[in-house]
Amino acid sequence: MKRFLIPEEVCSIAMTRGVLDMLTVMEQSLIENGMKWVKREIRQRCDAAGIEYSKSKWRVFWNYFQRTWIELYDVSVWNVAGLNNELVARTNNPLERFNRELNDRFPKPRPSMATFVGVVKTLSAEYVQRVADVPRGRARRPVRERIVPVDIPADIADDSDDDEPAAVELISDGSSDEEGQVEDENEEEQLL
Repeated sequence: MKRFLIPEEVCSIAMTRGVLDMLTVMEQSLIENGMKWVKREIRQRCDAAGIEYSKSKWRVFWNYFQRTWIELYDVSVWNVAGLNNELVARTNNPLERFNRELNDRFPKPRPSMATFVGVVKTLSAEYVQRVADVPRGRARRPVRERIVPVDIPADIADDSDDDEPAAVELISDGSSDEEGQVEDENEEEQLL
């Protein structure tokens, strides 16, 4: 998104849990409607936060998304809907944690083969012990947050190209906004 010059605060809204990431977990047949829902959700959240939503920048992003992640790569490459939860690594944090734990155990950055094998053997034994402790009652399985599905209406409209804000909140001071509108249109033309 930064490549398309979308401001950081707008990227944060899009990357908030339950917005753009919803496309990865919804049924593949609903991706088209899901994209419309995500567009609307980003726009509404920007409006609610008082953050400017740039249609032209998002249009370029969604064109890229369509070309790359819908047409070039099949949706099944990045969408995990319908897969068994045990098969899906929800984050890469366990791998990062393992890497950090491994590095913490080495006395120096480039250990000998014997040290490396010894550390991996010790870590493996500890992991096996932790897994074995669960059925024996000495430890409990970690409680994971359940994924809550979002109901996306079948007839959702794609308002990403509309000029009107998604959440209309007008406060009029009686002045005309024609000059500002001309400036906005010129800005959009320059970006395209």
